Amino acid sequence: MSIVLAIETSTANCAVSIVGDGVLYAQAELAPQQHAQLMLPMVQQALLTTGLEANQIDALAFGEGPGAFTGLRIAAGLVQGLALGWNKPVIAVSTLSALAYQGFMRTRELKWQACLDARMGEFYTQYCEFDANGVLINATDAQLLPAKSLKAGWAGQNGIGDIQPSYPELAEAFGVWLDDVPNAQSVAILALAQIDKAQTLQQCIPQPIYLRPSVAT
Repeated sequence: MSIVLAIETSTANCAVSIVGDGVLYAQAELAPQQHAQLMLPMVQQALLTTGLEANQIDALAFGEGPGAFTGLRIAAGLVQGLALGWNKPVIAVSTLSALAYQGFMRTRELKWQACLDARMGEFYTQYCEFDANGVLINATDAQLLPAKSLKAGWAGQNGIGDIQPSYPELAEAFGVWLDDVPNAQSVAILALAQIDKAQTLQQCIPQPIYLRPSVAT
């Protein structure tokens, strides 16, 4: 079985995980604006703790966004540097899909609307559906919506994310709401499911997904 090392920095959560071939390692720390200082040492600690060498990692994965601008750039840059130094392919995973998968893992419910606070009166959202084995079988495109854009169809549905402190009326619209942020373990697991889609740097340079045009330009 393949082994994936994943990083996730789309929120204040700094997270690293190694998953595959009997290995299950995850480390996370809520550390706003400290991603640049923490992430490489966390990767090194992950290898040290698991006893793995870089040559035993089959692919690298990262949460591509949407999420915080600085965090996404750090993730893409770090993965690019590791991929270059280790000569490894890369898999990009939607942060919202990873978040939705965490909802599945916590409850075994199959359908989730993942929501992340985008600030400026907006939020990111994506609908994801899994099969009973946790395989992602359906996902809409991620969207950036104004907080006042309450979807009537969400009433009674399952929601997960970090919007409750800023937009409690959105979280309250769901039948089930879980407070959470994306973690690297879910990124790694979803990446393993699509290991055949891993691309070398010659094929594709890791790029974040911002959704907010004024930030991306």
